[in-house]
Amino acid sequence: MKSPAHWNLTQENLHAKCVVFDVYKEHFAHPTDGREGDFYVAHAPDWVTVIPVTSEGKILLVNQFRFGIRELSWEFPGGVIDKGENFLEAAVREVAEETGYRGNAPIELGNAAANPAIFNNRCHFVLIENCRKVEETHFDANEEIEMKLATPQEVLALARNGEMKHALMLTALSKALLLRPDIWK
Repeated sequence: MKSPAHWNLTQENLHAKCVVFDVYKEHFAHPTDGREGDFYVAHAPDWVTVIPVTSEGKILLVNQFRFGIRELSWEFPGGVIDKGENFLEAAVREVAEETGYRGNAPIELGNAAANPAIFNNRCHFVLIENCRKVEETHFDANEEIEMKLATPQEVLALARNGEMKHALMLTALSKALLLRPDIWK
C-alpha cells in the first residue's frame, strides 16, 4: 500500500484573530488526483508541559478550570512558549510562575503535535528534577491555580480515574513513564 500524498497549500487567509491563536482558511490541492478543498487551521505558538519532581520524589501538579470543557483538571505545569524563548527556558519559567518552584536544568522528553488535524503547533515535554520552593507564584490574568505535591502513584491514580483530563498531560505522562521509569517506582 502506498503512502498518502502530501497535499499542496495553494492559498492561506486569516479567518479569525483570537487571543491564544489565529484561525486561517487554507486551500489545499492533492498533487495528482485533482481533489482540493478549504481547511481551517489554528496557528498557535508551541506549548510546554513540565513534570517537576522534588528531591523527595514528589511531583508538582496544578488544578485549574479549563474553559473548553468547563471543568477542573489536574495537570502538570506548563503553557505557551513566548516569542523568542526556547522551550527549556519556558519550562523553567512556567514552573516558577505556577508553583514557585525551581530545580535542576530542564531535561527534554520529546514533543508531540498538539492536534495535527486543526493546530499547527507542538507541545514540548520537559522534566525538571530536585525542585524546591524558592519564590511566590505569578499567575497569568485568568489563572486560578491550586497546587499539590503528589506521589508518583497518586499521579498515576489521577490519570486512571479521569481527574487528569488534558490529553497533552497524559501524553507527557506516557513519555515520562517510557523514558524515566525510575521516577514512577
